[in-house]
Amino acid sequence: MSGILYDTLLARISALPVVDAHEHLPAEKHRTSAPVDVFTLFSHYTQTDLRSAGMPPEDYLRTQDASIPLGERWDLFEPYWQCIRYGSYARAALIAADKFYDCTDISRETYTQLSERMAAANTPGIYDRVLRDACNISVCLTQIGRIPEENRDLLAPLLPVWSLVDLSWPQAALEFGGKVGIAVRGLDDYCVAMAETVHEWKAAGVVGLKMMSTVLPEANRADAAAAFRRFLSGHGGDNSAAWSYLVHEALRIAAREDLVVAVHCGVIWDNWNDVYTVHPKHMIPTMMAHRDTRFDLYHAGFPWARDIAVIAKAFPNAYLNMCWCHIMSQQMSISALDEWLDLVPCNKIAGFGGDYGTPVEKVFGHLTMAREDIATVLARRVQDGRLTEERAVDLAAGLLFRNPAQLYRLPFAGL
Repeated sequence: MSGILYDTLLARISALPVVDAHEHLPAEKHRTSAPVDVFTLFSHYTQTDLRSAGMPPEDYLRTQDASIPLGERWDLFEPYWQCIRYGSYARAALIAADKFYDCTDISRETYTQLSERMAAANTPGIYDRVLRDACNISVCLTQIGRIPEENRDLLAPLLPVWSLVDLSWPQAALEFGGKVGIAVRGLDDYCVAMAETVHEWKAAGVVGLKMMSTVLPEANRADAAAAFRRFLSGHGGDNSAAWSYLVHEALRIAAREDLVVAVHCGVIWDNWNDVYTVHPKHMIPTMMAHRDTRFDLYHAGFPWARDIAVIAKAFPNAYLNMCWCHIMSQQMSISALDEWLDLVPCNKIAGFGGDYGTPVEKVFGHLTMAREDIATVLARRVQDGRLTEERAVDLAAGLLFRNPAQLYRLPFAGL
């Protein structure tokens, strides 16, 4: 979209503070201690497109091997880059290269210079330069399977539900309880250990738990206790009743601790996966069973953006998160947001989450695209007379900052 109104809205939206509602960013030292070059920009989602375009997996891995000469790796990469460069995944890399390294294209003519500039900039403070200064991000909700060791003023962690319910072998359950001083002799002891663990997580700054959209049967407590006893005894057998019961217990604990449960719904990042296994509809029985637990439904449930919107409309404990969306497809994101604003209370929508790990520069690229998409949707509504410009900016402030801050109980004044 173009025009004076769009440009004005985009400029005002771009000045708003942001809560980045989903990342996989580790502490900064993990980025600055590793070598980087042009292929760092292709170390995340773009690899899926490269393989989809026909790049052999072993060739992709070679592009990520810094011991191989850069030119040799470019020769492997370039034919497939020409196939994916017009997609939304690739656009985030192009925006980042232009913004931070003054390279208006990623090409045979620029890859050496771009690599040199990236290496020179890979120094302490890169998170502040990218996330705070360029993006105006106040906090990133990050998921790395642990609490980040550093950068805690910027990185607010969510931890996986699955780490609370490791029934792979009896010793794991005993050690889990031992970490919080609980001797695990049965299901009740393990539930106490889970509750104490989550309580300690929250005290350490954890703001939520994370799970996948999945069919989660209700488990009879007696059956679960019996299965857990068999498990502890080492006799094996079917642990599914114990596992399901404990996952439900984790969701009950989340409600008591006032923590959000984030849910991966829809599209899967890697190749060769059945996306239907994580359809958002699988969460309906679980959300009905846990009405006091807040569920943040990720990724617009792509490609089921309409399904997930109807779910959020019907369930007071369901929220919508556009993390990852804008780099999957800007057009699908525009369509989804436009329909959501008709369907769902606007306070239930988080408008952006970069969903990146190592290539922190691409958070800016993704955020640029998200701002464009939000401005496009809101400018149309102002043009149609459904919004004033001031209400549009306030709505954008909700999408980018206020809504995720309120959902995750982030301590910002003035909310």
